[in-house]
Amino acid sequence: MSKMKELNRLIHDMEETAKYYLRLVDEFKKLLSSEEETVTKPDQSKPEPQKKIQLEDVRAILATKAKDGYKNEVRALLNAYGASSLSALDPKHFAAVLEEAGGIGND
Repeated sequence: MSKMKELNRLIHDMEETAKYYLRLVDEFKKLLSSEEETVTKPDQSKPEPQKKIQLEDVRAILATKAKDGYKNEVRALLNAYGASSLSALDPKHFAAVLEEAGGIGND
């Protein structure tokens, strides 16, 4: 009979341990969900400001492309936006020029 009592106590202890682990898992889930809410709230309320593209950014990319042997392509790109030189390029076209310059030499 003592073996049965011991086995019964062991089963009871295992059940209690399982319940404890389930409570622990629930607490971790709550903790994670509250962290996700805190992390996502600032992102939703304030979009990241887009970095303003400067002339120096465009100059660096185009100079690299020209140095790599794509001088004619760089000149054609500037001409497509109505500029004979980089200093004559309208700042509103900086983003588009950078995007198109990324494709130069990547054929």
